[in-house]
Amino acid sequence: MDIIAAARHGQGVIKLEDDSAEQVKQAITEVSQITASDGHAVSFTGQRIVEGHGFALEVNCFDIYHCPNGYLLHTYMDKGPNWAVAGQTLAETLSRAPDQRVARRAHGLLIQKNLVVADH
Repeated sequence: MDIIAAARHGQGVIKLEDDSAEQVKQAITEVSQITASDGHAVSFTGQRIVEGHGFALEVNCFDIYHCPNGYLLHTYMDKGPNWAVAGQTLAETLSRAPDQRVARRAHGLLIQKNLVVADH
């Protein structure tokens, strides 16, 4: 599996870290199906709809995937374990984020892409 090529096309591929692999896989299976596993990477059915950049010297980057049964928010951390949350809707997914700073930034990117309506 070429993780870089898959990422360029927005396909569902996540590089796993030992300290968070099981939590991330569990989140994936809530909304999708893991289709391949190769070392520290898993492929799953889903299309990346948001790619967010890191901030605060803690968050490396984050992605939101639209999956067959909902949405997945996955975050690569600079400090601490990576994490992922899933939900049937974007709002539900973002509300489950353990770091609401990531959720707010993701929500802003979703608004920019016209995937959600801004709250008034």
